[in-house]
Amino acid sequence: MPLGCRTRPGSPLAAGALAVSLSLILLLGSAGCARNPVTGRPEAVLTSEKGEIEQGKQAARLVQEEIGLVEDPDLEAFVNALGQRLAQHSLRKHLEYSFQVADMPEANAFALPGGHVYVSRGLLALVNSENELAGVLGHEIAHVEARHSVRRQTASAPLVPLRIAAALGGAAASIVSPGLGQMVAGIGQLPGAFAMAAYSRDQEREADKLGQELAASAGFDPVGLAAFATTLAREEELEGQNMSRRSFLVSHPSSPERSSTAEAYARELTIAPDQPAPLDRLDFLRHLEGLVLGEPAAAGVFVDDRFLHPQLGIAFLLPPGWETLNSRRSVSVQSPDAAISLVLEIVSEGDDAMKAALAFGQVANLDGEPRAAQIHGLDAAKASTLVRAPGEIRQLLLAWIACDGLIYRIAGIAPLNRLAELRPDFKRTADSFHRLSDAERHEIFEDRLRLIEVRPGETLEEVNQRSDNRWDRARTALANGLEEGSELVPGTWLKIARSEPYPFPAGDPP
Repeated sequence: MPLGCRTRPGSPLAAGALAVSLSLILLLGSAGCARNPVTGRPEAVLTSEKGEIEQGKQAARLVQEEIGLVEDPDLEAFVNALGQRLAQHSLRKHLEYSFQVADMPEANAFALPGGHVYVSRGLLALVNSENELAGVLGHEIAHVEARHSVRRQTASAPLVPLRIAAALGGAAASIVSPGLGQMVAGIGQLPGAFAMAAYSRDQEREADKLGQELAASAGFDPVGLAAFATTLAREEELEGQNMSRRSFLVSHPSSPERSSTAEAYARELTIAPDQPAPLDRLDFLRHLEGLVLGEPAAAGVFVDDRFLHPQLGIAFLLPPGWETLNSRRSVSVQSPDAAISLVLEIVSEGDDAMKAALAFGQVANLDGEPRAAQIHGLDAAKASTLVRAPGEIRQLLLAWIACDGLIYRIAGIAPLNRLAELRPDFKRTADSFHRLSDAERHEIFEDRLRLIEVRPGETLEEVNQRSDNRWDRARTALANGLEEGSELVPGTWLKIARSEPYPFPAGDPP
């Protein structure tokens, strides 16, 4: 049944690339025709609007589980209120839109079918006005409005289905017992990795223009999108070609052409006069103050060759010089040649490490009965097993440790001929597991966004020195929409990055 829709007058088709949206699990129902809400033209799609909404709900749950959301009620409320103001002007305003802050250090924004829209905290650190943020959110609303993800699914249908899937499982699970295979497959990989497909360039251009129209209709200056596109292009230049590789969601590279196109189109639009005026810059920036920058300490930090986790209250040593990865599911390290791995994860609730080891032994052929142990006064158990794969045998060393109602499992894995290298590193890590000490608590810091007022005659370098800014001059200029050599205006406010002790809750025991 085609959707009954109207088209927005004067909505041209075009695109740039603000961000790549998450691709979804395909609910492969019967293909059919629907009327595109933007163009008004019929098009073949794989799912109805009801199916689209259900896809979005499924994906939103995975975003929360795999990426996480920033828990800051004031910031959440501000972003959602701004998004809802824009969504009121969408051609699909009957959808239940939600606007949330994804716990990602990279600058990104993405939308899921059905109206789930996200901006990352890394992106918020770069925006300098409510107009810019309105342009970003408008762009993502436009992807939902034009059903771009559903149309991409249709275009991709003859290919391998798009999916969102955890990295656990896979080939290893098919050659060993399920419990062992799931664990081994996760070692050294990125747990919760997402499979994605980018929007087409035409869809990105269309989202840029539709987003600018939404911003103007809601009372914002549509040139804000052009200004932020310039910031993204500058960040790409500052970070180099590998910038997108750091992102969990890989974006199309931004370009000066995109910014100039958006700026030209902004001049064709009229800002609605009956809408509230955007916030001034300082009032806007105050909503961002205190934002965590980079990796959050709450998820654990690497300090020298140690891992310290303030929320779980644990710490342990790691092999020096190994590549580290801290995900929402596990902490893992790999030897420089990637042949040997260690991974720590929480496997269950409980206080009996031996029970957890015996349960694992029911799904894997252990080399012998698990051995009871004590590690820094904590109940523990150890075991080992072989993992056989075509052409290779790997040794798996295991330790379970009970601490404060949780069972942790440390696993080390290496080719059988490199077991002698694995043993000392595994033993050092497993036997170092302990509750976080008071001294270690004082070693946990994180960077947060703060505001500082410019004094008369100050240069950017002088502001950085006075404020102990963690950003260098180039990064500070970028984050504030300035050129490095800009003359600063006294009384204006700049965003800086300040290293601060992790804010343990009051009364939290050492």
